[in-house]
Amino acid sequence: MPPPLGLKISHVWSHYERIEEGDDGWWKVRCSHCHLVLRYNARVTGTKSLMMHVERCLERNLEKPIRIE
Repeated sequence: MPPPLGLKISHVWSHYERIEEGDDGWWKVRCSHCHLVLRYNARVTGTKSLMMHVERCLERNLEKPIRIE
């Protein structure tokens, strides 16, 4: 479903999966690269912390590629 007119969706959401919303308005989201579960609240934190995590996560994956045997 497309977002409502005028609403901007951050590109960072392509790196996360929303798991569940708590009663307090905080979402649990899972990083699609390292599978770390983070808490997110748009009114409190915005997407900056999620963007910073993805940047660090991708840098780590480039430095230490995952070995599949």
